[in-house]
Amino acid sequence: MTSFPLPYSFLLAHKALLYFMALVIELMIFYPLLALFKWSLLGYLNIPLAERRLIFSNRKQDFDLKYFVDKYGDKKLRIVDGLSRKLLHIVTGCWRLAILNLVIKDTQISFKVTVIFQVIAVCLFMISYSSNKVFGLAGIIYGATSRIRDGIYGRKNIFVAQFSFLSLFPLILLEDFAINGLADVSYLLLLPSLIFLPITIGDALGEIIGTIWGKQKLRVWGIGEINRKSLLGTGSVFVGSLVPLLLVVFFNALPWQWWLMCFSIACMTTLVELVAPRGTDNFCIPLGNALVCLFFIRGFGAI
Repeated sequence: MTSFPLPYSFLLAHKALLYFMALVIELMIFYPLLALFKWSLLGYLNIPLAERRLIFSNRKQDFDLKYFVDKYGDKKLRIVDGLSRKLLHIVTGCWRLAILNLVIKDTQISFKVTVIFQVIAVCLFMISYSSNKVFGLAGIIYGATSRIRDGIYGRKNIFVAQFSFLSLFPLILLEDFAINGLADVSYLLLLPSLIFLPITIGDALGEIIGTIWGKQKLRVWGIGEINRKSLLGTGSVFVGSLVPLLLVVFFNALPWQWWLMCFSIACMTTLVELVAPRGTDNFCIPLGNALVCLFFIRGFGAI
């Protein structure tokens, strides 16, 4: 029996649909689960129902951050914020990279689909911005992501961060330069991991570890009522960025230039995470990392 290959256009559409469904699963499953996780953490701290509802609200009125800090402690609130928001960051980031590398295997498809999905997501964030329904759309998408310690700017911070789809712009630059600069075009699929693993793992671990064990003494700019970071958290960003990158290089048996590029990317991630205004990491870190990749591809030739 003769088998006929599927048209290439159909394969593209099929993969695009698969990737879009993966992103929808992310929004419909991971976001609600982490919102529920945060709700449970607040209950564990014996925060009454009315105050939990206030935390999950749009906080446009009757929200006094000082009251919550004085009553429940700054560190406890930091831990709730860090665990809920950054665990979601890790899960969704690893999910996207796993689908891209194991199923889609095409950076152009992932870019186009993600841009479309992020535009839809931004619209959802905009529509629900003022809603106070804890178990509605706003509770799902803002519940885990809106930090308590950002106070009245909690939703504004995450709304700005949702424009992270702009950070995929570096992938277009990489496509143009890397195809002719890489020794093996199949290496192109590794670049999204080098760009986004640092913000997926490193940035997330920086906040989680810095929140639990660090001393928040570094004042930074950002969208929030409290904008501080710790030296321990900054160091954790570097280690949490470097280790996953080195594992990617090791398991793909890449030459020494890639190891040096990983170290440079980890340094770039750490520096940008420290100086970029809070809420802009999702754009600034991938952009900086993409520029490092371009530098090595152009500087070392076909690496």
